[in-house]
Amino acid sequence: MRMSEGQQRLLVATLHRRFGAQARLWVFGSRVDDLARGGDVDLLVRTPPVDAAGLVDARLHFLADLQSWPEFEGQKVDLVLLTPLHPGYAGAAASLAPIHRVALSQGVELT
Repeated sequence: MRMSEGQQRLLVATLHRRFGAQARLWVFGSRVDDLARGGDVDLLVRTPPVDAAGLVDARLHFLADLQSWPEFEGQKVDLVLLTPLHPGYAGAAASLAPIHRVALSQGVELT
């Protein structure tokens, strides 16, 4: 994966601070391809049940945190959310949106 261990640790720490300890994070897209060059940072966050206002707040603060650190300075970050409101959240993968299926099946979960 084309992401340093320090960047991975920052992502996980920020995930838990903004979305809670039960949230999970996947990196997907070009960053998981060691042969690729450039590209943005594609992330999927699977959240526990949270109200809509809380999700908006957590997403905005998560992205603002990343942009404020030198490790992610100037990098475009795409953040996709998977919440209990999405079809397929509880395990019916066929019901998930294509972006969610790709992220979960081809991405790398950070722990």
